[in-house]
Amino acid sequence: MLACSLSFFPFNIYQMVEAMPANLPPPYFRAEERFRQAKTPEDKITALREMFAIMPKHKGTDHLQADIKRRIAQLTREAQQKPHIGRADSKDHVDREGAGQVALVGAPNSGKSSIVAAVTHAHAKVADFPFSTFDAMPGMMPFEDIQIQLIDLPPLSETYTPSWVYNIIRTTDLIMLTVDLSVEAPEEQILTLMGFLEEAHISLTGEDVKEDFDASVLTKKALFVGTKSDADGAGDRYSELNELYGEEFRIVPVSVRSGTNVEGMKRAIIDGLNVVRIYTKMPRKKPDMALPYVLPRGSTVLDVAQAIHRDFVGRLKYARIWGSEKYQGQQVQRDHVVADGDVIEVHM
Repeated sequence: MLACSLSFFPFNIYQMVEAMPANLPPPYFRAEERFRQAKTPEDKITALREMFAIMPKHKGTDHLQADIKRRIAQLTREAQQKPHIGRADSKDHVDREGAGQVALVGAPNSGKSSIVAAVTHAHAKVADFPFSTFDAMPGMMPFEDIQIQLIDLPPLSETYTPSWVYNIIRTTDLIMLTVDLSVEAPEEQILTLMGFLEEAHISLTGEDVKEDFDASVLTKKALFVGTKSDADGAGDRYSELNELYGEEFRIVPVSVRSGTNVEGMKRAIIDGLNVVRIYTKMPRKKPDMALPYVLPRGSTVLDVAQAIHRDFVGRLKYARIWGSEKYQGQQVQRDHVVADGDVIEVHM
């Protein structure tokens, strides 16, 4: 029934193109063919968004731009009205893997996909035109002996952003806001992105979120990443961003193309997640340094015991610690706060 309802729309792009003075590039017509062949509203929306992203923007294409926008809006409404069975068809959830989950949020063509492709094994689609990301693309970023899950999301834009994108943003541990340093006034990108998030009742902070005092607004911790830092003028733009936002947010410049500060970006992500890695050992045995327990910073020996096995909580007497303490193997109590890299030996 949905497919039948779409046929009532007077939509002949070929006739419209013939009436326009501009020549549309070949990738546009390939995307248009994908639109014609698409069977589901989601696939049709994907093709339309690609068509809109590829087409030149000038007065000669104003009517075509407006028509594509109307068609995206109509398909979105119909897709939302279509009944769903269970969560199998839902895109608003990505199964968690690794020591933390980070959502990459940015404007079209801001470099999100390039970052994911560079630091994970995910086959993110990287293109020179905007709106090349249509689905959530998770990938695992290795960092020393742990892995972090990065999620490349479709861009936030006035044209079209699926509601499920904001649902994923709400549930991740950290937001990585990508800002393109190759263009003028990158601060406008931040203001625009924050505006979209505020419309979705999401607020950003550079600090750890203790609790939400305003139940109507969800506050999420964010890290700003200035992409394409090797571009002309990028250094000055980065300095300007630091002056405007540096006191509240950590801002990390990076260039995937040249590899500049990629490792620094990884460290900033780990710092933003605010976690510690804890290793364990049995009495008179060597520590297990292969698979650390990853816990929130500020966790105690008792939290470590619970992570090992919940039955250990009631039986724990004390622990010995190697790493952050002055005296290696020092005996500590249940409420002792552990640090990143500590080795813990529990005693019951």
